[in-house]
Amino acid sequence: MKFALEGIRIIDLTQVIMGPSSTAQLADHGAEVIKIERPKFGDLSRQFAPFKDGESLSYQVFNRNKKSIAIDLKNPDGLKILFNLIKVSDVIVNNFRPGVMDSLGLSYESVRKINKRIIYACGSGFGLSGPLEKKMGHESVAQALGGLLEKNSSEGELPFRIPASVADTSTGHLLTIGILLALNARHMTNLGQMVDVSLLDSVLWMQGWEVSAVANASGKTRHTSNPLDSGVYKTSDGMVIITGLFRSEPLKAISEVIEVEDLSNNEKFKDFESMSLNASELISIIQTKIKKRPSQYWVDEFEKVDIICAKILSLEEAINQPQVLTNDMLVKIENNTNKIKMLGIPTRLSETPGEIRLFPPSIGEHTDEILTDLGLSDEEIKDFRKKKIIE
Repeated sequence: MKFALEGIRIIDLTQVIMGPSSTAQLADHGAEVIKIERPKFGDLSRQFAPFKDGESLSYQVFNRNKKSIAIDLKNPDGLKILFNLIKVSDVIVNNFRPGVMDSLGLSYESVRKINKRIIYACGSGFGLSGPLEKKMGHESVAQALGGLLEKNSSEGELPFRIPASVADTSTGHLLTIGILLALNARHMTNLGQMVDVSLLDSVLWMQGWEVSAVANASGKTRHTSNPLDSGVYKTSDGMVIITGLFRSEPLKAISEVIEVEDLSNNEKFKDFESMSLNASELISIIQTKIKKRPSQYWVDEFEKVDIICAKILSLEEAINQPQVLTNDMLVKIENNTNKIKMLGIPTRLSETPGEIRLFPPSIGEHTDEILTDLGLSDEEIKDFRKKKIIE
């Protein structure tokens, strides 16, 4: 066996980020992922900028290693093609709003009748039950209703969304885990099952520590700025973040490095609670010293005393740093006409490593190949294309 998921066939009805990021991980490790797309339009993310050589870079990152078949699922003959694929597949994944699959004739019960061993995986905004079941999900809404956005603000200022798809991608990870758990359970039961994950649940899971505190503490618990946990400081040539929570007497060590009297002897900074209450004053003292020297100087000096310190990088700097390049997290891939850079494979296996084998497909690039494998003749494929059932 070359790949961990070799021999697993996945029908991918997902689009944009959450679902495609999940199925991309499975495809990277050898699963045959067949992406079902709308003729002419395809995955919605194909329309998202930026573009390179006429193709959306947003689409490409989470759709490498997949095959694309373009089918009109609103046509009975198109739906029949999908039913035939379901018969010979291991997993079917969607990230539609609850109810959409049912309207297409693809409810869990309907699919299970066709193939009792199939894993039916659903990623949604808010889950398959509850008062928000039918509400449209989105990264921003998940951050808002999950309590994450409200925390991302200063007193008296409007909160702002974390400028990354943290809810989408973390939900994608949970979806991947759920699929793998269900596949493992199938070895014992010989039966498939439903997997249900949501953006809202994922955002809450990310905040496990904070949720525990709020659920069990009286009154409102709010994140406070602890200079020893997440202190951000300007240097002479940039910025650094300092974290001193993983050693004893961290403030004493910081005082030594910035060459001031031991600040831990000051009653205002005697413990973490006191430091949080007097954060502005402590930050000001540290900032006065930090701004006088370059970032790398502070990284080196703080790490000598086991205080974690790192430069704050732009995304461009981050993806081009030696650590990222050494671990192949930025790679070049190409086909006959295009070359692009994209993220590598973040989960590295020693004996069955993943591999980027296929360039992100054009809409319907593998339609003929997949239909031929299902036993359709060239004439039948030609007729379906003439009727605009496939592309």
